[in-house]
Amino acid sequence: MRINVWAAIGLGILLPTLETLRRGFDHWSVSFTTMFEDYLAGVGLLVAAIGAMKGARWAPHALIVMWSGTSFMLLISTVSQIEREFWSGEPEPRGGIVLAAKVVLLAIAVIALAQSFRDSRFAGTKLA
Repeated sequence: MRINVWAAIGLGILLPTLETLRRGFDHWSVSFTTMFEDYLAGVGLLVAAIGAMKGARWAPHALIVMWSGTSFMLLISTVSQIEREFWSGEPEPRGGIVLAAKVVLLAIAVIALAQSFRDSRFAGTKLA
């Protein structure tokens, strides 16, 4: 199994878990979208990973789609965190730890996206 599949399992579990630990379940009523996007990404990554482990024909494309979306989501979130930490009047408590975690998660997502493209190309699957 490739790193992109292992990473999909790991981040599929970590994204909703970390966001819930950071903000708590009550945040669903404060900002539904903030919580929902992490849960949606987690479920999508897990479904794509399970498909890849079972050898489903759609799995290579699903991994590309999910890693693309997750990478973009994490990029926007990381840039927003940087802005909050360095240019906002009120930085978030433990903001440095949150920023470091987001950078690591973003790096994993980008590496897994690159691996997904590579696997798709070498598996002979066409993206169009």
